[in-house]
Amino acid sequence: MLHGMRRQQLHVYFHDRLNVTDVLMAEHAPGPITQTAAPYGSIFCVNDHMTVTADPESALLGHVTGLSTTASFDGVTYFCTFTVAFNTTKPQHGTPAHLSGLEGTINIFGLVNVITPKPHAISGGTGSFLMAQGTATIVPIDVRTFKQVYRLDLDVYLPA
Repeated sequence: MLHGMRRQQLHVYFHDRLNVTDVLMAEHAPGPITQTAAPYGSIFCVNDHMTVTADPESALLGHVTGLSTTASFDGVTYFCTFTVAFNTTKPQHGTPAHLSGLEGTINIFGLVNVITPKPHAISGGTGSFLMAQGTATIVPIDVRTFKQVYRLDLDVYLPA
């Protein structure tokens, strides 16, 4: 534990629907966009639902929004800047107590590999997550279709 900080661990899911909630803004290198890869330099705008479980019909917690750019020639590494926006002040049926009453954002910044999960920096937040620090790990759950599911593991440190 960081001195003078309290730790909060959250596990949520987001549902990436390529070319529905992710919009291809620019494709810089020729090549196809598949379920797990895009040509180098492709830029995407992201706006995905965030839920309690991997089931897209489970309780909605908020949204993951941001930008990503393909940052490798194999098409599986992206440079990303995301904002995870929670809005559970009026929780839906099925929202666990530890995820209820959250309102605010967590900012995530770094390189994301859609095959191999690695921690990324949390670079601040607002509301319930004001001055957040820590790491976020994006774990692929189902990437076999254009309706991909990822688990977002947040290890957040907040001022006590």
